[in-house]
Amino acid sequence: MMEALEFGFMQRALLASTIIAAVAPLVGSFIVQRRQALIGEGMGHVAFAGVGLAFLTGLDPLLGALALTLLAAVALVRLSRGSAGGDVSLALVFYGGLAAGYLFSARGGGGQNQILSLLFGSPLNLTWGQVATVAALATAVALALAFLYRQLVALAFDEAAARASGVPTTGLVMALTVLVALVVVAGMSTIGLLLISAMMVIPVATAAHIATSYRATLWLSSAIGAVSAAAGTLVSYHANVPTGSAIVLTALALYIGAAVTHAAARYLARRRHVRPGRPVDLVPDD
Repeated sequence: MMEALEFGFMQRALLASTIIAAVAPLVGSFIVQRRQALIGEGMGHVAFAGVGLAFLTGLDPLLGALALTLLAAVALVRLSRGSAGGDVSLALVFYGGLAAGYLFSARGGGGQNQILSLLFGSPLNLTWGQVATVAALATAVALALAFLYRQLVALAFDEAAARASGVPTTGLVMALTVLVALVVVAGMSTIGLLLISAMMVIPVATAAHIATSYRATLWLSSAIGAVSAAAGTLVSYHANVPTGSAIVLTALALYIGAAVTHAAARYLARRRHVRPGRPVDLVPDD
């Protein structure tokens, strides 16, 4: 392990992957609670279209992905509030982004290796400038979540009640969708456009088996994401496997371990005639 940390490319990969994997579940906690776990996947496909458009026009792929995901965030909220339902609007964004991304990439002459590195992550090739960009986007997301925390909790648990109490739910939904877009773009070069959404969902699902409050779920899921990223990056180095895949599979292994442990605890509790807690049924903190 110490040998791996002697290399600059490993230091950059560990730092960038850990930062974004720690922030992604913080956003994911809200979208999972709102039953919108796949919204990150849809944003990843739109970001792919932005990358393809950047190849076509000669722009920086990061700028192309950021511009198109922010536009898609606005469009998605408008569509879901209109005649098209939430699932339909997400499907439109999902498939449209994927098709446009491939079309633009093919026309723009993007290399296969370059496209695959953006789709599935390539943190070992990051520069310190790119690490700084990831850190800046992650910091902006974390600060926005801290500022909007109480309102986002109200939105996540009961949007109708939040609206009735005067919370600007439409603006908050827009803000939350934009935060998802920022996480996707920040994770583009580290975990990958098609895999970063997993880090918004799996650590949250893992924490839900352990934590007993929503606030605890937030912090624990962030820690699980960071541990998964650090461990997965080291595994990828020693096993010579793709880093993004190793990170997500590490997170999935932690989820399976937590789920099995929780199921075993419930079984033993029933055997002792003691009703176990239900950490999945979270309630907002006071």
